[in-house]
Amino acid sequence: MMNSLRIHNIRAREVAEISPAVHKTLEARRLKESCQQFESILLAQLWKQMRKSARALSGSDETKRPWKQMEDLSVEMAAEELSKSGGAGLWKVLYDQMITNLAAKMDAEADDV
Repeated sequence: MMNSLRIHNIRAREVAEISPAVHKTLEARRLKESCQQFESILLAQLWKQMRKSARALSGSDETKRPWKQMEDLSVEMAAEELSKSGGAGLWKVLYDQMITNLAAKMDAEADDV
């Protein structure tokens, strides 16, 4: 039972040790930024859909929103700031999974030289 939980639970998986130098590379910084942007986009879309659903339940007409673009922009900006300040944690999970591939690639390149 415990083994099957360990396989499907991201937090229970063992994390590979990665050199702190890898996290300081340009590629790692770009990876972190990309993961944060992905989380930001996902959160913004989630919030927009939630707002749309709430309006539909309340009987509001979605087409009669004169400030729609401003509302959408404010949601996108809030989601971006949330993600940059730590976010919901999705970006960190993605980053942790992808940084191991980056570290392996850098090790392979170092071995080739």
